[in-house]
Amino acid sequence: MLRSILHTGCGAVLLAGAAGPLAAQPGVPRTSPPAPSSEIFLVPLTGRGAALAAGAPRNITNRDGYDNQPAFSHDGRALFYTSTRDDAQADIYRFDIASGRSVRVTRTAPESEYSAAPTPDGRALLVIRVERDSTQRLWRVPLDGSAEQVLFPETRPVGYFAQPTDSTWVLFVLGTPVTLHLGAKGTGRTEVVARNIGRSLHRIPGTSLASVVQTGTPPWQLMEFDPVARTFTALVTLPPGSEDVAWIDGRTVLVGSGSRLWRWTRGDRGWTALADYAGSGLGHITRLAVSPDGSLLALVADPAK
Repeated sequence: MLRSILHTGCGAVLLAGAAGPLAAQPGVPRTSPPAPSSEIFLVPLTGRGAALAAGAPRNITNRDGYDNQPAFSHDGRALFYTSTRDDAQADIYRFDIASGRSVRVTRTAPESEYSAAPTPDGRALLVIRVERDSTQRLWRVPLDGSAEQVLFPETRPVGYFAQPTDSTWVLFVLGTPVTLHLGAKGTGRTEVVARNIGRSLHRIPGTSLASVVQTGTPPWQLMEFDPVARTFTALVTLPPGSEDVAWIDGRTVLVGSGSRLWRWTRGDRGWTALADYAGSGLGHITRLAVSPDGSLLALVADPAK
């Protein structure tokens, strides 16, 4: 059995085992049953670190149905997201922030696309595609309509991914248990480097590191992963029931818990409350994304009951 070593302030410890696989959650690519309704909101951000402030949320989807997994374009002018419309097809849409309009980017029935992220050159999207036979793999989809490419043909079923560098990927692969795979550009192969990890994978801005959530035995921990040294460093314990984070910069990270938004900056002992959006009709906050200049936060929330 493969075990990964985590390096913490208290020395090296084995990555904890889990009683079973990570439970399927809304937004993990599935062909059935239909995903629950969710909304995407844009929130203005000002300041940094202890001076960070979050403004009022603006609903940019505002409809019944599944709208989820936001990711900003590199220029910060648009937001890519997964949406399921009347045809029950999950495709990628692009929301133009200036005009407030959304346009469909992919139309690939019976295949579906999730978790879009622009490539470093901005010429394509990386997506998780649920293929005709329900295989889930990481694909590169050029925006000019040229040939699409599966990046790691044998790595499946992939749920989520991130790039700690422009030439390396970390991938969340479903199974018993869920595993973290590391892949390099041009190899077509990945290797398992950890197990019992959560869906929230991110490049830490300004570094060649990724953040990973250690799940399994509570409490869940936000970890820093070095893909060269293959080491994990514990950063902070997550609020109970939370697993989705987003980095403002290389020092400050956000997490949602219920209707509240929380901030942690390196050097802090714990989380600081940033905003409570219960009065704005937001229920359970899940996925988060921050614009490249740190001025906007996209968050997903269930409609308040």
